[in-house]
Amino acid sequence: MKKEHFKVKGMDTEFVEFRHKEHNILFTRFERIRLAEETVREEARYLYFIYLFRKEHKVTKTKKTNMEMGPYNIICFNKVYHTFEEMVHNLYSILSEYILDQNEVFKCLNMVQKLDPKNYHDKE
Repeated sequence: MKKEHFKVKGMDTEFVEFRHKEHNILFTRFERIRLAEETVREEARYLYFIYLFRKEHKVTKTKKTNMEMGPYNIICFNKVYHTFEEMVHNLYSILSEYILDQNEVFKCLNMVQKLDPKNYHDKE
């Protein structure tokens, strides 16, 4: 995925992509749309999304006589969280269902820290 796929004009967006074998895991952070001009708490400022895809190769029929083998992304899991802490709290159990190698799980958990608003604002 490319960053411009997640760009929304005037909105703060960020994503992290992690690949492990046939699984592609996408974590995104989108700024919430405010209904009123009021100050909001940091945790209420963003929504966090998890998408977990599995790549499968299937036979497709292009014409009456032609058959092709092509890759398809099958969605295995998706969920929306209202805070970064809520997402991270559930993340280990979700990842452990799809990734058996604990080192890979911890790599993914470390990558997700990029979406933490505390880390994001410290860089600016």
